[in-house]
Amino acid sequence: MATQWSEIALSGWLIKYELLRAKPNARVLTSRTIVFVHGTPWSSAMFRPIATVLHEVHNCNVLLYDLGGYGDSQSLDPAAASTQDAKGFTGSTSVRTQADILAALLQHVDLTGSSHGNSPHVIAHDIAGAIALRAHLLNGAKYASLMCLDTNVLLPWGDGFYQLCRSESKVFTRLPGPIYEAMLKAVVRSACVTPHGQAWEPVLTAPWLDNSSTGEVQSAQSSFVRQIAQADDGDVAEMLEKKPYSEVGCLVRVLWGEQDAWIPRGKMEKMAGMLGGKLDGFVVVPEAGHLVMLDQPERVTAEVVKWIGENS
Repeated sequence: MATQWSEIALSGWLIKYELLRAKPNARVLTSRTIVFVHGTPWSSAMFRPIATVLHEVHNCNVLLYDLGGYGDSQSLDPAAASTQDAKGFTGSTSVRTQADILAALLQHVDLTGSSHGNSPHVIAHDIAGAIALRAHLLNGAKYASLMCLDTNVLLPWGDGFYQLCRSESKVFTRLPGPIYEAMLKAVVRSACVTPHGQAWEPVLTAPWLDNSSTGEVQSAQSSFVRQIAQADDGDVAEMLEKKPYSEVGCLVRVLWGEQDAWIPRGKMEKMAGMLGGKLDGFVVVPEAGHLVMLDQPERVTAEVVKWIGENS
């Protein structure tokens, strides 16, 4: 079934989101709201299987959306001024911009914590850990609790490929199509270690191979490179300087895929240590890579349900 997107203009982007409402007076986790925030270079599609279970089986409210410049949110807001950055890209996909979008979207759907019971449980993956933390610590977004899945919230960011793409972005935008496509698929494959996870390759690569439906003037290839090239260490450095992670206003649970080749265990453990008393557990998921929710969907769903129950 096609996604029933709603749309709102935020920070220069037309953001696509879907808010699935729980059935009234039903059982289990009714009234709990879960917000999923994906990382790079992904989209909300990777969370949809877990989100469906939480909504249909456990009767949770669920908010899914694509980050600005990702997935189905790649169209620029025609009413906003469009300028190119120093690298020639139009539209900002930085952590700062994404944190602004998250905070504004939560306000738009009335998940601000301003009234009793409407603070959401937030699940963040990859660079979304930094996005969710910045939205909370610097933008004032309130969460009931936070779950970080294989998150990247420490500097420096990225492996050799990521750093090379950031520094030589113009070269990557000019790669011949077949070479670019092979590179993209190799990146996606490296994030999964099970056949179930690797079967998601067509879904995960689609936004970066066919941009015809988005109305975006930049090519899909340029859009893919943009979200790496615009990663600014300063967005995290500023957050760490102003608000250390130990000042998070909710409990934070950490999940890590034991075979994650993108983010080493040591980095996740360092982040956990920086949370201090706000750390609510460190769970290692066996036989899972960076896309832990696709490699081991049943285990991750069970961990999410347990986490919501314990923090409600």
